Amino acid sequence: MTIDLTPYLSEHGPKYLAIARALSEAIRQGELTPGTRLPTHRQLAESLSVSVQTVSRAYAQAEKMGLVQARVGSGTWINSLDDSRESEYLRVSEPRFEAASIDLSIAHPVCLPMHHLRFREALAELADQASPDVIAACRPIAGLIHQRERASAWLHERLGVPGDVDDRLLCNGAAHGLMLAIATVVQHGDVVLTEALTDHGLIALSRTLGFQLRGVAIDDEGIVPEALDAACRRFQPRAVCLTPTQLNPTGATMSQARRDAVAEVLIRHGIWLIEDDVHALLEPPGLTPLTARLPRQSFHVTSLTKVTVPGLRAGYLSVPRGQLHHTLPRLRATSWMATPLIFELADLWLANGTVDELAGEQRRLLDERQRLAARRLRGHEFSARPSSLHVWLSLPPTWRAEELQQQAEQEGLAITTAQPFMVEQTPPPRRVRLSLGAETDIERLDRGLELLAQLLDEAPPPMLQIVY
Repeated sequence: MTIDLTPYLSEHGPKYLAIARALSEAIRQGELTPGTRLPTHRQLAESLSVSVQTVSRAYAQAEKMGLVQARVGSGTWINSLDDSRESEYLRVSEPRFEAASIDLSIAHPVCLPMHHLRFREALAELADQASPDVIAACRPIAGLIHQRERASAWLHERLGVPGDVDDRLLCNGAAHGLMLAIATVVQHGDVVLTEALTDHGLIALSRTLGFQLRGVAIDDEGIVPEALDAACRRFQPRAVCLTPTQLNPTGATMSQARRDAVAEVLIRHGIWLIEDDVHALLEPPGLTPLTARLPRQSFHVTSLTKVTVPGLRAGYLSVPRGQLHHTLPRLRATSWMATPLIFELADLWLANGTVDELAGEQRRLLDERQRLAARRLRGHEFSARPSSLHVWLSLPPTWRAEELQQQAEQEGLAITTAQPFMVEQTPPPRRVRLSLGAETDIERLDRGLELLAQLLDEAPPPMLQIVY
């Protein structure tokens, strides 16, 4: 077939990446639909006046991004799965790396044998003490009342989230809470603003729910208030989704002054705020959520997943007063109610102080790993918080992010580029995200960081050098 990608091509960066991004934009705008067969490598190369090798690399990159499928003997086809913005490690059913590989690619808290022991002990305690409601409940959609009451008090006292028990819902993790909040106030086709780099889950959610996600400029404190004000005037968004604390992937965290400025913009424009505060407990107490500054127009989402154990998918959604009856039907439609047993364990840990204890331990473990990363990456530019899950690493001029990721994989090391987190089809930053929690053994983490530092100090192998 004949396709015209020229309206979507950018002059920035290597040509193969520009072609891959053009395919992504054509798909996003509906010009290329699932199941469409693409031109042969030679046909597209001739139409774009590039080499066949460049098109081959572009198709390979598009397949890596989940945009296309290459079928032996049949050609290359637009992927029928709606997962083109997902990270590769989330799209496969089994780990793509051998057990010997070192994983710095996935956001994961440090989970030691101690964590497994605490979890088993809690389950044993619940076996003796849990109320029959935990296994028999099927009607209290917002969650069991004793679980909501405990969570409401904790959210107010520990995180500073306004509201009372009638404003809280229990949900199956923060991702579920984020979907419920957006679905409550955003309709198909509405514009939603977020940071220019944001969690890939929100990008995937925009495709699932059909809203238009627009990125706003960020700096080392997150979203820039002046840019947010300009975007509100230009796009008239229905909502703004923000992560003020440890933005994924950059780690940017708003100061109190920045939070005040952002809240002022949102109040002036009267726009719904959906605050993703999933990393709140990775920071010491003191930062107050954006939601506290504009409670009548804010949804607040958090969970225990990043600071206790990854399998404890206990999410908490706080809604503005009067919005609960709008959100409950979405909760009922997506999961009926959050899993009571999970929240009974969370309730136990909130009651006996284990959540705050594990959060403090997680901050200590991550601080140790961040100091290790700083030593290994000395001489290279990066940004990170003392207790962040990630390091946001700038690359030397000799490397491009996709090349480094490919070479690192060949060396047995998994890292993540900025591509999964990009809202707009703009030139990606020359950075990679390093996640420090997935490797339980800190010695393996040290080896992985040492290997990465060695790669950064070398030139890319000839086979990886850009073809224009």
